[in-house]
Amino acid sequence: QSLESELARITGQFQETRSRMRDLARSSAEKFRRVWMVNEEEAKALIREALDADRIIHVQQLGMPWEEPELRFMDNVGPLGGRREKKEAMEAATALLEGGIHKFLGIFLG
Repeated sequence: QSLESELARITGQFQETRSRMRDLARSSAEKFRRVWMVNEEEAKALIREALDADRIIHVQQLGMPWEEPELRFMDNVGPLGGRREKKEAMEAATALLEGGIHKFLGIFLG
């Protein structure tokens, strides 16, 4: 009888722990998504500012025509899902860190 009660107690503890872990994982995932969305909006705003500065420099200072690059990633909303998206994000980050804004924008122009 004591083994059966011990088993029931441990089983209950296990189920409670599993439930708490699921709740924590769900809560953490939601917090991650909220933080991602805030950071994503801030990053997109900075990219728009950089593009505006680039346009002004080209047109007003250099007297060169400027065309806005096609930036498909700006249409993305929320955390990356698939491997292809993650690979493209890593390529973009690497290009930005290694070659500056022109190389960064160049990978999106094809």
